[in-house]
Amino acid sequence: MLQIMEARPDWPMYVDVFELPSPRLASGSAIWSDMTSVDTTEQWREVSVDKHHTSDPTIRLPGFDLPCHTWSLMNCFQTGQDPCHANLHKWSLVQSPSCDCGQQQTMNHTVDTCPLAKFEGGLNPLHKVDNDAVIWLESTATAALTHTHTPV
Repeated sequence: MLQIMEARPDWPMYVDVFELPSPRLASGSAIWSDMTSVDTTEQWREVSVDKHHTSDPTIRLPGFDLPCHTWSLMNCFQTGQDPCHANLHKWSLVQSPSCDCGQQQTMNHTVDTCPLAKFEGGLNPLHKVDNDAVIWLESTATAALTHTHTPV
């Protein structure tokens, strides 16, 4: 097959097979020059200083068996990165960063202080992913975050 392709430089795949990019990075170092063994489990432990994260990346966290949308939303609250109105406004996707209560809608606001949607006890109990947390994630939090403002 390679012989056929080599005879046909006009084929679109020719460039992908025969005109490979330089094996060096822009810095001049070879791409694979650092073949140092890395202990990813130890790296995980070093960065997982938060008491809500596991020190073993192979352990399934509470709530892992939840439906994908609920699991994803829970992770968004843990990281603070989700399509809340503050982020959507920052990304120029909506006109206002405000929550329906009038304050800026961040993930922390939604879970800790919003009079319309807060989770009783705040973020710490949400990490336990008990029945109350799941109900809140699937109903109140989803409703609060999906109510959209006028797009930009």
